[in-house]
Amino acid sequence: TVWRKFIRLHVNTLVAADFFTKNVITPMGVRVAYCLTFIHVGTRKVYLSPPTYHPHEQWVQQQARNVLMWLEDNDLPIRFILHDRDAKLLYGFDRVFENAGVQRVRTPVLAPDANAFAESWIGSFKRECLNHFLCFSLGHLEHITWQYVRYFNKYRPHQSLGNRTLPDAERGSPEKGPLKRVGRVKCRRFLGGLLRHYYRAAA
Repeated sequence: TVWRKFIRLHVNTLVAADFFTKNVITPMGVRVAYCLTFIHVGTRKVYLSPPTYHPHEQWVQQQARNVLMWLEDNDLPIRFILHDRDAKLLYGFDRVFENAGVQRVRTPVLAPDANAFAESWIGSFKRECLNHFLCFSLGHLEHITWQYVRYFNKYRPHQSLGNRTLPDAERGSPEKGPLKRVGRVKCRRFLGGLLRHYYRAAA
């Protein structure tokens, strides 16, 4: 109850972070690539780091600085950064946020559901996109992740938002009234048609 109350009170200034991995097939064998996800809980907008084989402290610190710049560019407030107790997200990572006036919140021990926002996004990404691909380089993986994040932030419909996209939800409730004449339905394809966005052309 206390945890749910904390989330409810600070949802608009809370950013959740978590890692996920993807096997990359290289001439030297299979290697594990790491990506770091950030989701602004209030708006559901996502920032994703470029993949790396070596998520060392300097790399993680740079991702923290990058997401702070992304939040500022998109006018998204942050007061708390939420993440689990992964050793890669300690010390230098937290220090970058502390220097920016952001308070660290670590999930309780043995409570993976406490970071459900990031976990849920990663699960959706894998089911809808990543599990359909074999990756052969970091550049290949970065292209796939970039395309999905762009699709998610701008074009993906969300059932809990009345099947509206995030930009549409930001603009408020859809206008009610008589149906106006509309143009033909068109389709925008991402990643070879795996992801699709349908929209009406201007009449």
